[in-house]
Order: sequence, then C-alpha cells, then structure tokens
Amino acid sequence: MTTPTTAQTIITAVLTVVVAAFVVAALVDWRRSGSPAFLLVLVGGYVCSFNEATVDVLGHCFFPLDGVLGYTAFGRGVPVWVVLAYVVFFGGLAYVMALAFRRGASRRAMWCGIATFGVLNVLLELPMLSAKLYVYYGDQPFAIGGFPVSWLVINSLGALFGAVVVVRLSWFFTGARQLLLVFVPFATYMTSWVLAMPYFAITNTDMPSGVRMAAAVLSMVLGLIAIDALIRIGTGQWRLLPPQTFETSTEDPKHALAHT
Repeated sequence: MTTPTTAQTIITAVLTVVVAAFVVAALVDWRRSGSPAFLLVLVGGYVCSFNEATVDVLGHCFFPLDGVLGYTAFGRGVPVWVVLAYVVFFGGLAYVMALAFRRGASRRAMWCGIATFGVLNVLLELPMLSAKLYVYYGDQPFAIGGFPVSWLVINSLGALFGAVVVVRLSWFFTGARQLLLVFVPFATYMTSWVLAMPYFAITNTDMPSGVRMAAAVLSMVLGLIAIDALIRIGTGQWRLLPPQTFETSTEDPKHALAHT
C-alpha cells in the first residue's frame, strides 16, 4: 500500500488552513480575554496526536509508511495531516464545545453539536479512505465505505470529555496551572478508550462476525450513555459535587471533613 501523493497534498493543505484559522482565533481570544486557554488547548490537540499510533494498533488502522510522516511508533506511521486533524478535532472543536457550555448551551444543542462533530468526522474520513490514504483492516463491524461507525462514538466522546474538563475545572486551570491544559486532550481521549475496549478487544481476536458486532454495539451504547452524562455535567444539569448545604457551611471544618 502506497500513499497517493495528490490526496495527501490536498488534505494536508486544507487542514493547515483550518489549523491556521484556529490559531489566529486563539490569539485574538487571548488578546481579548487575557487568557491563553484556547491556544493551550490547540497545543493539547497536537499532544493528543501521540495517541494515534496506539489506537491504530488497537483499532486496526494503517497508514502507508511512505507518506509525509509526523512520527512513527509501534511500527505505525502517523502522517502530518493526521497530526493536523488532531489539532482541529481534539483541540479546536473541543474548545468550541467548551465555549458552548460556558455560554449556557442546552443539552439538546450540545447533542446537535456532537452530531455536527460526527458529520465533520465522516466528511474527513470517507474521502480519505476512498483515496486509499489509509485503511481499516480486518473484519470491522458496521463499516460504511470502509469506515467503522464505532469510531464516530469513540472520537466524539474523547473530544467532548476534554471540553467538559476544560469548562467544569476552569477554576483549577488558572495561573501557572493553565499550562496543564496542553495535557487535557491527550488524557481525556485516552481515558475514553475504556468504553471502547469491548470493540478493541474483540477486533484483535479471531471471533466470528456476530461476536464482533455485539462488542461494537456494546462499546457504542456505553459511549452514547457517557456522552449524554458528560453533556449533563457540562451544562450543569448534573453536578460533580453535591451543593453545599447551610448546615455544612456553618459547622466546624473538621466536623465537615468527617462527613466526606
């Protein structure tokens, strides 16, 4: 399998323009708000790209090694355009979702945002698969045009998780601790793989197609439940901690800690 040069050049150029637009927007936001959070999350999208080789092994995805590679690991090459895609999806779009939460987006609006994220994911993947820039190999359940739809849930969950962490832990990411934002996309995307493990585990076996499909369905259902839970947390419908009661706020601090 060899890399189609024209397709690689086109997608690299398109994603470079999109990344540049996000960087400009982040710099403008920094100047207006005084916070580099947007830019740091974009850098985090780049850091997140170092997950790709691992998830390619788990999910049976392969990129030809003769392309313009950003790095190689575990015997897998990760093209520069894939690194740029991470900056867009797990950096830029994740921060856009965080902004939506911060501005009071409803649960329904966020589900529409997740659907939009999925559509953009498909619009990126299908032409690239058709052009033979990469391939999902093996017996992949629920594949459309060579694209396993399980990845829509995996990718959406990872980006959304990052957005929720950014907005709900904004009190933590202040001062020098803002620099930790560069690790949020990497950590949240990798954490989201826990729910994808039924799919990943069966994909790396010789189990029959029926078992593979059941594992993929399980991972997708778990992922969708987690997405809804994260949206509820992001919108404030669910709290990470119970609201402080009057009794707790006025009692002796040592006594209060005894109840935690």
